[in-house]
Amino acid sequence: MAHESDLILSTDLSEFFRDQVGEASTKAGLNLPEATEFYLVNMLCDFSKPECVVKLQQEPLALIYKNAMDALTPGEQADSFKRLGDVALYMAGFFSDFIDRSLVDIDYYISMGGGAYSSLSSLIGTQRQGEMFVELYMDLAEKFAALVEVLNVISEATSMHNPREADLLKLYERWSRTGSERIERLLYERGLMPKGRFPKDFIQ
Repeated sequence: MAHESDLILSTDLSEFFRDQVGEASTKAGLNLPEATEFYLVNMLCDFSKPECVVKLQQEPLALIYKNAMDALTPGEQADSFKRLGDVALYMAGFFSDFIDRSLVDIDYYISMGGGAYSSLSSLIGTQRQGEMFVELYMDLAEKFAALVEVLNVISEATSMHNPREADLLKLYERWSRTGSERIERLLYERGLMPKGRFPKDFIQ
């Protein structure tokens, strides 16, 4: 029987994700503006429903992008760009294994998602009362790769299992593409480090 302390006692999902985003941002060495943190928390709450996860893997980024380009109104285009950015960010953060098995790599998701938020920032600024969101979406665009790291941390922290040894090579390949200090520390902890390299906070 699980102890009460082992359970998530809060029924407020947004409170849980707010704590997770705050802790993950600290681990990733990222200081997020309040608006960006709030956006991530709401996005995680929206995607927490099982039916949303199923839809995610059946909704190619290229199709969402096409919907954005074919949109008949600025409002419809903004909705599609937002959807594209959100899906790319969530997939890259929580489904890296799925991406590793697909025909595209993580850089594709980062490029598509960051570009979507950048386009949304430009588009939303022309709409009524949209000025307040311009800075938010540009921040999401500029920090997209770092935000993927934040979601990676949350994914690992909430996972019910530890990474298998067979996944170490994938972890190394991800480090070689991104240069992530967090992944570098994970590699060191698992005994797989590039020759002559140590994490910046490693004390010999």
